[in-house]
Amino acid sequence: MPEFVFHLSGYNDPALDGETVRLLVQRLEAHSRRAAPGIWAATDKLNAYAAKGPGREKRRTRYRVYGVLLLALGIFVLVPGLMEPRTPVLIGAGLLAIFSGILEFRLVRERKPPAPPASCKREAADLLKRRRSIDWSLPENRTELRFDGAGLSISAGEQAETVSYGDMTAIFETERLWLLLYGGEQAVLLQKKDLTTGDAAEFLPYLREKIAENNEKDRRRQS
Repeated sequence: MPEFVFHLSGYNDPALDGETVRLLVQRLEAHSRRAAPGIWAATDKLNAYAAKGPGREKRRTRYRVYGVLLLALGIFVLVPGLMEPRTPVLIGAGLLAIFSGILEFRLVRERKPPAPPASCKREAADLLKRRRSIDWSLPENRTELRFDGAGLSISAGEQAETVSYGDMTAIFETERLWLLLYGGEQAVLLQKKDLTTGDAAEFLPYLREKIAENNEKDRRRQS
């Protein structure tokens, strides 16, 4: 039976700020997908079409060609217009062509992902502030989390808590972190560097399998 043990340490890496926000965005999207699956199904289809739709590469090539032609035309018209005696009409036409060429090149660029909601930024800042205010090296703050066949065991100083896999609802991942949700609104922010026992590559699939198994058992009981 796989076993994964974490010993918590400082959350001082600046990279955790952005990654914690991304985890909370993942959590928000997962909640939204459960609440409105039909809308998300339509959104996913539209996004897939936009990303891989027919003619996408041809459009990108066309935008590049138009951009080069418009820039060349703009320079060709602008230079004579700037020579004495200056010709305002040629100057205006040249600048317009150059501006249009730049717009064509911008159409080739990939769209930037939307900015994360302000609520996720605030929650991430609060979560990390609480974590960073703790000196995890002190004996009274030393915390061990152990995942085994029975579930999660949390030992913090003289306190102990257990969480069954049936109480876990979801887990999300970034490069350095995992965010585990359980018991409704409770969450555990785990750093991958704090994993002292077990294979990091196996942790996420293992937990997701356990969560899925218990969700399936709940559906069977309800039916």
